Amino acid sequence: MKISISKYLTLLLILLLLITGYKSYESNRATQNLQDNIDNTFKYQLSNVLSSLSMKVNDYTYRSILASVSNVASLSELTSFEDNNDNLDITLNNLYISLREERSKDKVLSRIDELREIFFVLVQDPTSKEATDKLIKITNDTFFNVKD
Repeated sequence: MKISISKYLTLLLILLLLITGYKSYESNRATQNLQDNIDNTFKYQLSNVLSSLSMKVNDYTYRSILASVSNVASLSELTSFEDNNDNLDITLNNLYISLREERSKDKVLSRIDELREIFFVLVQDPTSKEATDKLIKITNDTFFNVKD
């Protein structure tokens, strides 16, 4: 009788191990799908920024630029691109702040051609450290070094 019980327990443990392994696989796959969706949404938002920067700037398009940059800045920390480009989230957030603040808004907008080129690169490759470094330079030149 003890042999039968041990066989059943062994079979039960093997079955539980298989179920646990399968659930772990499903969980990892769901996590990867979620990460892929976040990355794709981020790239879409980057293209929205590029699209907004491609329009003639007026009050309406300025709000569109501001909203697009805000969206992309809020998503950037969640992306897998942040693993390869650590300054991406901070830089996009600083650009948003630079655009939002009256004292630097016009200086940032005067460099819209540069921003358009940078976001063109970021749409193609969100891990581009060169593009991120250029954004850092623009925000430093226009916001963080502006005298009140």
